[in-house]
Amino acid sequence: MQQLGSLFGISDSAVHRVVDRLAGPLAELLGPPPTDRSELWIVDGTLIPVHDKRKTAKSKNYRHSVNIQVVCRARDRRIVAVGDAWPGNRNDIVVFRETVGRTLPDHHTLSGDGGYRGSDRIRTPHRGADGRRIKDRNYRRFRKRRALAEHTLAQLKDHQILRQCRRRGDGINHAVAGVAALHNLKLDAG
Repeated sequence: MQQLGSLFGISDSAVHRVVDRLAGPLAELLGPPPTDRSELWIVDGTLIPVHDKRKTAKSKNYRHSVNIQVVCRARDRRIVAVGDAWPGNRNDIVVFRETVGRTLPDHHTLSGDGGYRGSDRIRTPHRGADGRRIKDRNYRRFRKRRALAEHTLAQLKDHQILRQCRRRGDGINHAVAGVAALHNLKLDAG
C-alpha cells in the first residue's frame, strides 16, 4: 500500500480503499473454467497465512493459514480455477471436493500429487502393492508436470498480499482470484 501510495502520490488509506473496491471486479476477470477436454489440468493446494482468525486454523506451517486450491493448465501455466479458502488444517482432497471440484466439469480429468489419493477425478502417482510410489519413466514425466503447478503457485505467492494476507471475510477469496487474474493477464501480455 505504501509503494502504491508513493507511486500515485496519495495516502495509504486511499490506496486501501481503491484496492478494496476493485478486488471483487478484478476477481471476476478469472471467469468460468474452459471446457476443452484435450488440455491437461494440474491441481495443487497451498497454504496462505491470514490474520483473520475466523477462517483459519493452525496448520503444518505453524501459522494461522487457509488452504487454497489452484487448478492450472499444463501447457502455459494459465490458471483455470481457484477455490475458496478453507482452514489450513484441512486435507487437500477435502478442500478440492468442496470448492473447485464442484465448479469444474465432471468429464475433465486432473493431475495431482499424493494428497489427492482416493479421488477418481484426479490422477496421482502409481503405487505398488506395498503402497510405495513406482518410480519409472511415467513417474519422472509426472514429476515434471507437477513442477509446473509448484512454479505457478510460487509466482502467485510473489505478491505481497498472498504472503501475509490481512483481508477479512471473503476478502481472501477475492485477493487470490484477483492475483490469479493478474497472473493470466501477465501471461497474455508476455
